[in-house]
Amino acid sequence: MTRSFFKGVTIHAAICVLVTLTFLFSCLSYARSVARSGQQEEYRELYGSLLMASEYRSLKTEVLDNHEDILAVYSAYDESGRLIGYILDVQTQNADGMIHTQMSISEDGENLMNIRVVEQSGIGEALTEEQMDTLRTQLKGQRIPVSVRKDLPTEAYKQMDYDPLLGLHDGVYYAQAENAASDGYKDYCEIEVSGGRIVRVEWDAENELSHTRSQDSISGEYKVSGNIWAEQSYRLCNRLVLVQDPVKLAMKSDGKTEIIDGVTIDISTFVQLVNDCIANSRASFTKEQYLKNQSGTEDPDDDASSETTAPPEEITPAVTDETKGAPEPTTAADTEPSELGVIGGEDGVVSGEGDNILSDSVDGIPLSEIRTYIDGLPEAQAQTAALLSSVNEAYKFMREYLNWVG
Repeated sequence: MTRSFFKGVTIHAAICVLVTLTFLFSCLSYARSVARSGQQEEYRELYGSLLMASEYRSLKTEVLDNHEDILAVYSAYDESGRLIGYILDVQTQNADGMIHTQMSISEDGENLMNIRVVEQSGIGEALTEEQMDTLRTQLKGQRIPVSVRKDLPTEAYKQMDYDPLLGLHDGVYYAQAENAASDGYKDYCEIEVSGGRIVRVEWDAENELSHTRSQDSISGEYKVSGNIWAEQSYRLCNRLVLVQDPVKLAMKSDGKTEIIDGVTIDISTFVQLVNDCIANSRASFTKEQYLKNQSGTEDPDDDASSETTAPPEEITPAVTDETKGAPEPTTAADTEPSELGVIGGEDGVVSGEGDNILSDSVDGIPLSEIRTYIDGLPEAQAQTAALLSSVNEAYKFMREYLNWVG
């Protein structure tokens, strides 16, 4: 046997090993693919009636540790990989008994899409399918959290729009980043408030050449993934005008948001600047005053120039005979809506005479935060209340998860 013979045998053996390994890896990959496909098919059978999706992913987040009633959460995606909503498995317990529900919630955490009862014990008779259909009709597509109409203050349920932030004064307000970002542009934001609502928002940035980021993105000089930056900024600003509160933009720990179509950029700078603008509005610190303060210039003919150029936290109302003995003015920190209902806080707790008492609330959620009121089932009030409690527990989780900045 010659050297060439051994060489040929070695080559053939190597080829056989490679073929075998390729075959094994292919089998393994196929087996995994079948397993994934089987798991997705199982998810579709379990949750398709709540929210049909191309793919379901089990949500792993530390936020679940704060919500023992939430048994499991799945994010749902369409064929293009776009997030279309969430499936929540919720089991709540009260003094009377237990109810186990499964529901789907929209991708922005705002609306209940569908719900069903898996198990119920100790809370009256089990809801019939006809009763569940009635409740679904009242709940489908409605904003959460939810309560029955009898818990309402008079006429409060008629206000179904996104509520404006508290304490805003009409005018134009402005804020600018202290330093330029890593791309060389210095961000700024401007809001206009009218009738106590934010009616216009602008977010842009300027570099040393006085070029704006939006202009450069339109010309192609500045590029980001997805839509051009100017379009993403436009969509983000429009969304804020709709929802009013930056918290409802659902910024995640990475500075991104998944709830606004076409917006893939980091929005953390925008959120910070908008919050600064909101604080300025509450302090009546206008854009003109802000820019004058930034430039360090003073108008010698203006006796109050030192007061008008002070930053918002330094503005102090003058004391007159009319204001002596009046209650202290409310600060921005006191009225910041994003602090209402923060997980770990005391929802609806007020202080008086040294004692803490609970104001009107539903499932620990202040009535001011309830967004939908339904008639429920008069003949099954305990079951209705238990079902809505599970929805509100899901809301508490979504509120913390979508607004969690880790």
